[in-house]
Amino acid sequence: MLTHHLVSRLMTMTPGELNQAAFLWSGGAMTFGQLRERMLRLAGWLRRAGVVNGDRVALCLPKSAEAVAAMYGIMAAGAAYAPLHYQGPPERLRTIAGSIKARVLLTTAQMAGQIASGESTRVVILDLQADGSGLDEMAASGAPLGEPAAVEPEGLAWLIYTSGSTGEPKGVMLSHRAMTANVEAMQRRDRMSAQDVRISHAPMHYISAFDLLFPLVSGVRIFLLPERDAMFPERVAEVMEREKATIWSSSATALRLLLERGGLEKRNLSAVRRMSFYGEPMPMATLRCLMTTLPHVEFVNHYGATELDMIANFPVPRPLPDDMLRLPLGEPADYVTLTLRDAAGNEVPEGEIGEICLVSAGATSGYWGDPVLSAAKRMPGVADSYRSGDLAYRAANGLLHPAGRMDQMVKIRGHRLDLGEVEAVLRLHPLVRDALAVAGGEPDLTVKAVVLSEGRPELQGELKQLCRRYLPRHGRPVRIRVLEKFPQLSTGKIDRRALRAIAAE
Repeated sequence: MLTHHLVSRLMTMTPGELNQAAFLWSGGAMTFGQLRERMLRLAGWLRRAGVVNGDRVALCLPKSAEAVAAMYGIMAAGAAYAPLHYQGPPERLRTIAGSIKARVLLTTAQMAGQIASGESTRVVILDLQADGSGLDEMAASGAPLGEPAAVEPEGLAWLIYTSGSTGEPKGVMLSHRAMTANVEAMQRRDRMSAQDVRISHAPMHYISAFDLLFPLVSGVRIFLLPERDAMFPERVAEVMEREKATIWSSSATALRLLLERGGLEKRNLSAVRRMSFYGEPMPMATLRCLMTTLPHVEFVNHYGATELDMIANFPVPRPLPDDMLRLPLGEPADYVTLTLRDAAGNEVPEGEIGEICLVSAGATSGYWGDPVLSAAKRMPGVADSYRSGDLAYRAANGLLHPAGRMDQMVKIRGHRLDLGEVEAVLRLHPLVRDALAVAGGEPDLTVKAVVLSEGRPELQGELKQLCRRYLPRHGRPVRIRVLEKFPQLSTGKIDRRALRAIAAE
């Protein structure tokens, strides 16, 4: 069973390997040996606290060595790692925490009061230290586990929450087997080794935090970029130069901002060999400029989802064809069987648009507490399957090309957002009879909304305050228009196309 438990690989490392750095941060490092010790100490503490296989342990900490060690310890205890957005919207955090029903919540004093916990949840407040010493003090009250708890391959390993159309975030479940499949597939794609330094750019509650497990399969050193530094491209570029980073992976928006505001022309980034981007379309003008600024770097368009981290990849050719107006999704990853299907579930011919449907050992096992949605997102009778809701067509050369969404899901600055969630929040206001959210704008995608209500002067401010309570920053409308009535079609139905035009004005 332990072959499916990623963290158990720390137990088979040689003394030389254990002395190597696994995680780096400004002014410090944590070796594999230190990581293993802290992991086993926390795992022992969690088991003594009553945590058993399958229990959820929530983690709400800023990215740090301590948070990484806690993540490893949760998995070593056989529990499911359930990260919460540190300093995220309080109402959203409380909703997610209530859904998780965690056995233990690990967080700071600052956040503990903002996350309501159920009677079965034990809140543990950590005195956060960058080197993990706060975790050591907490876990020093008893013996560490001798080795990670044995787990079933299909046991719940990660529970990641993402946007949902009902106004309630949905929890994506990933098994130990799926985690291993995703991490190993990324290793094969990026060909990581102990000579590589990879910048961890994503926050810990995001699916791209998979990169925190890459040292287990490759020995790569991960630099933990604090979320506050990730917001400033010049700081990111400085870290990349100082740490001699070799691999970068983040949203297309983050990479564009790095080009525009990071002063790359002043930096020695000769160590960088590979940069992958995801989450939204990369503007072709930006990509061409990046390829000129960093002529030695291999760029890869990465297409994935929370439900399956890597679906397809497109290594960007050099030179970039002049007639390429947008990037294809590329070819399916080597652990994915991908088909395009119509509404009836039949495969569509080459060149025709269909929904991206896939089968993979890395696919989600479903949605937490929602068997109806779990069944709806699978192909009937097909294990390890996932219906993405994304539309695409396959060209004669075999490459997949994007063709939009079946629903209202968009990606803004690398974060997935269902516009239905924005609409559901706006409808919480007692004076709002209906709402419509749209996403648009170049080069930065933003959310705009139209609500059906009386034109009361205070309404705009109240709606913005409501959005701040319930929505992450990237999901808050930059403009909300108030209408007394919605335009209608001749059939009497709402003219949603006209509403989108009004919202975009």
